[in-house]
Amino acid sequence: MRYFTLMALFLFSLTLYSQSGLKGEIKNELNTPIAGATIYLEELGKGTTTDFEGFYNLKAIPEGTYTVTIRMLGYQTKIEKIAFTSNTIEIYNTALKEDYGSLDEVVISASRNPEYLSEIPASVTVVNSAKLKEFTNLTSNINEILAYTVPGLAVSTGTFSNWGQTLRGRSLLVMVDGVPQSTPLRNGQLGIKSVNPQDIQRVEVIKGATSIFGNGGNGGFINYITKQPNIKEKITGTTEIWGTTQLSNTEDALGYGVYQSFTGQLDNFNYYVSGSLEQTGNKYDANGDPLLPTYGFDNTNIYSMYGKLEYLLSENQKLTLNGNLYKSLQDSPFIPVFADIQVWNEEGDYSLEPGYGIQGSVPGQQPTGSQLINGRLKYNLNNIFSETTDFETDLYYSKAKSIFFYSDKFENGGQSVINSEKYGLRPNFNTHINQYRDIDISLIYGLDLLKDKTNQGLLDGRLWVPNIELMSIAPYLQTTVKLDQKWAFKAGLRYDDLKMDIADYNTLPYSPKGDDNFNPSIAVQGGELGFDNLAFNLGLRYIEHQEFIPYISYSQGFSIADLGSILRSAKAESIDNIQLEPAVTNNYEFGFISKFNNFRLEAVGYYSTSNLGTGVVFSDELNSFIPSEQPQKIFGGELVLDYAFYNKKVFLGASYSYVEGLKHPKDHENNLSYVGSDVISAPKLTAHVTWKPTEKISTSLKVLNLGDRKRFNTFQDAEGNFAYRHTEFPVNGYTLVNLSATYEIKPNLGISLGINNLLNEYYLPARSQWAAPLRSFTVAGEGANARLGITYNF
Repeated sequence: MRYFTLMALFLFSLTLYSQSGLKGEIKNELNTPIAGATIYLEELGKGTTTDFEGFYNLKAIPEGTYTVTIRMLGYQTKIEKIAFTSNTIEIYNTALKEDYGSLDEVVISASRNPEYLSEIPASVTVVNSAKLKEFTNLTSNINEILAYTVPGLAVSTGTFSNWGQTLRGRSLLVMVDGVPQSTPLRNGQLGIKSVNPQDIQRVEVIKGATSIFGNGGNGGFINYITKQPNIKEKITGTTEIWGTTQLSNTEDALGYGVYQSFTGQLDNFNYYVSGSLEQTGNKYDANGDPLLPTYGFDNTNIYSMYGKLEYLLSENQKLTLNGNLYKSLQDSPFIPVFADIQVWNEEGDYSLEPGYGIQGSVPGQQPTGSQLINGRLKYNLNNIFSETTDFETDLYYSKAKSIFFYSDKFENGGQSVINSEKYGLRPNFNTHINQYRDIDISLIYGLDLLKDKTNQGLLDGRLWVPNIELMSIAPYLQTTVKLDQKWAFKAGLRYDDLKMDIADYNTLPYSPKGDDNFNPSIAVQGGELGFDNLAFNLGLRYIEHQEFIPYISYSQGFSIADLGSILRSAKAESIDNIQLEPAVTNNYEFGFISKFNNFRLEAVGYYSTSNLGTGVVFSDELNSFIPSEQPQKIFGGELVLDYAFYNKKVFLGASYSYVEGLKHPKDHENNLSYVGSDVISAPKLTAHVTWKPTEKISTSLKVLNLGDRKRFNTFQDAEGNFAYRHTEFPVNGYTLVNLSATYEIKPNLGISLGINNLLNEYYLPARSQWAAPLRSFTVAGEGANARLGITYNF
């Protein structure tokens, strides 16, 4: 027996001795190292990723010939056969080519860690830098860009506000590099517009309730990933200059913009800095009438600054300091004339004249808009604990100030402003376990700490929403298990513990309907409110064959209703008497991706329930906003098609999104009624075709079609007139066509032309229709308008 043992040990030692390795460097076509690229040996089921300087080192490879696959977001996948002989280190260096039109899978960070899109059991949309560049030739309005590119996201409102631009009929969380931008304690519905799209590397949209990032993400979240430095040149950069104008009416409609960025490497520092200025002129509808200035884009100055500084402490340690400022202020020469609406009969026949602007000014009114500041210090430490674990932690700061339009709904009138200030700390570990050839396990675990201070007052000093201070502690754990490279199983949980301290305050006399029926002022005693929630998610995807990659998942979301809206219209004299309950959403979905050469098909169906609505509703009886107490059932589906042909000179794509929602009283599950259109979007169809006849010319035609949504009946108000309730006005569909073209004059110099609403269609955006009873939100869509730009890279 002793001899057999010695022989086994001898053979085992020979096996170890005969193992080889693979190392090298991965770059792009500009000779810039690519960090985070995946090097994977298919037959062995093992792999690694490149470090911050593009190097990798894969050890313990048995003798033989294996398939080596290199993949990275936005680049063509490269596959090579490499032979490994006994006890040798093979060197493999390569450069990946960018491939924005590729239908291959890409890597995203849906669970705080890079993953392949086709291996994530959830519905995800990634808008890459090429797609963003294509759309910024048309507009700098990120709300419009996402409406065209993200299935399941409601259409843009046609204004600065994103109120009503829900994701699958639920509220969404907006982040910049993971830093939350939304203000859930008092949701001003302005969070989508948080950063200049020219500073975004890609946008990741994770749809459906998620327990990954906590409060506010019942419908999913949008994460803007900002641009990275060029780490091989001392200085490079981009200069962009553009002009805009109305084609339906050009009187005082000229606008302009300029953007400048610099990036490179200085000694041990990598940097990226940029700044931009945009100024818009007058805005007109298709008939040449000035648009309603409320939440408008006319006569707006938009400023942005962005910076990122990286310092490589060692080959596995890095410090990153980044931040951005985004400021958009409108100072319009117009004052609003609000919409006129008449409902003629019980059948609901009606006339609707949108609001518009006339020359004039409101004495003392300050410019309206948002000011956002973000800062983040991030530390990365890779390959610790026997090279099994990566650690990162970031300390962030975010401050937002949103100034709204003058309103006579306040007693003696006034302008309100939301102030929000956030501090956060997020240590995060990613441990990779690969002890068995056919089982690959990843664990992501950490802690989210957040302090959020929010209030809403008037510019004259009156306080409308009291000072609210939130402290949140949330540990989480996510795990991914891959079995035999055929199955990917994901499970996770997150526990949120929220404590809110609310100061004493007096409610303001306010008339929500603008009928001079002011609610009385009430002295409310503050105090503490506490919520906690345990949410979890499960998902399974079959990944063996690219022709059919199905998944099934269950996930939970958690949010607090717009607390500020409830507090500012409180009827109780103490916080203890205000009944608040968090909304918990359960999301079930099934979907698949199919890829056949240059064709890609994605389909998903979903069903979600919530114990409450995820927002607030207006009560005619109480003349105020109250929490949505009726449970909801929301269901829908999405279909996405992409096809590239003629040697990738022509790209075709289309998507269709459908969502519907029902609600019922808590005690009467069968007494169903439709959810309002502020939550549920009408069906959306998008299509695009891009033609690249030569290497220098590219043209693109984009179409967005919104369907009808007419679900609600009229009622008779106190005066006996027929009317539609708030958010229940009929929505009539419309179709918009946009055209863009680019021409490369020189390799580093190009021009672009974009025309929005090419056919100059007169239409009312969806929100302008379903919010018609409020009169102050009904604005016509912008008529045909053009953007001409020039870009210089150095």
